[in-house]
Amino acid sequence: MPLMHAASCGFEAARSVRNVADLRRCLHGHSFLCSARWADGAPDVGAALSTALAPLDYADLNQAVAVPDDASLLGWIAGHLPHADGLWLRSAPDRGVLRASAQTPLLHWLHADFEAAHQLPNVPPGHQCGRLHGHGFGVTLCAAASHAELEQAWARLRPLLHQRMLNDIPGLENPTSEVISAWLWRQLADVLALDHVIVRETATAGSQFNGHTHRIWKTQRFEAATPFDAHGRYTGHSYSLRLHLSGQLDEVMGWVQDFGDVKTRFKPFYQQLDHYPLDQVDGLSVANCAGIAQWAAAKLANTPELCRVDVYQRPGEGSLFSVEAA
Repeated sequence: MPLMHAASCGFEAARSVRNVADLRRCLHGHSFLCSARWADGAPDVGAALSTALAPLDYADLNQAVAVPDDASLLGWIAGHLPHADGLWLRSAPDRGVLRASAQTPLLHWLHADFEAAHQLPNVPPGHQCGRLHGHGFGVTLCAAASHAELEQAWARLRPLLHQRMLNDIPGLENPTSEVISAWLWRQLADVLALDHVIVRETATAGSQFNGHTHRIWKTQRFEAATPFDAHGRYTGHSYSLRLHLSGQLDEVMGWVQDFGDVKTRFKPFYQQLDHYPLDQVDGLSVANCAGIAQWAAAKLANTPELCRVDVYQRPGEGSLFSVEAA
């Protein structure tokens, strides 16, 4: 579907994934977060999500699910949300499970990190990425594999990257986010049934590789007023807008697009949103997340790499507009 909506809801709960007959099953607690997506025009899953999760809040999950591991728990949630077309569950800050759509298999994901220096050798003179610099990189591995298997695979790779000069590693002579994600894929594809690998350079920019296609994103926040009621009153939100671009790599530059160029393309219409009332933005007919996402996509109609625009008014609550499917 071209337009999807998203909502999130958290809950606090205890569980043990040991046999419930074992008196030593050691209940322990988690702060869970569940996100759901649904197609535009389908029943609103957002309200149903909080209702579905309410019985799990401050509960012993073993009373609801026989062995409440992440996969079984997501299955239980899916059974209570028949209109959801995509579910994501975080059971700890660094791990969880997801099902991208009702037709796709369940996958486990693991967040990891490493710190390293690099420079991009092929950028024009004066480009900031041509200087020696570094990042605290974030990595997400997503696969049809257990969390233990993901941890073992990452434990082998992290020493090769952490506190290293990435340019010195064979295959990473031009270590863009896209090149790093593809390098990780090649290192892991023989030991994991990978679905995709994500590399984040910063909190607002990253790259995803699925073995065939690269997708990058750039996020920008903006502050705006939005109509509150028919009496002319306004409320406000801190919005997050993320542009996704996909395509093949430039063989010389090693990227789909320069993150700086993406930001430059974004700037003219970002300036029409930031610190303005949304109902007075030229061409924005519906001042909500869905309307903003479609408006932004139209503004970037001359960017062939653009594949999706996400707009969130709160973390996990917003709309996603897929350009390719429109």
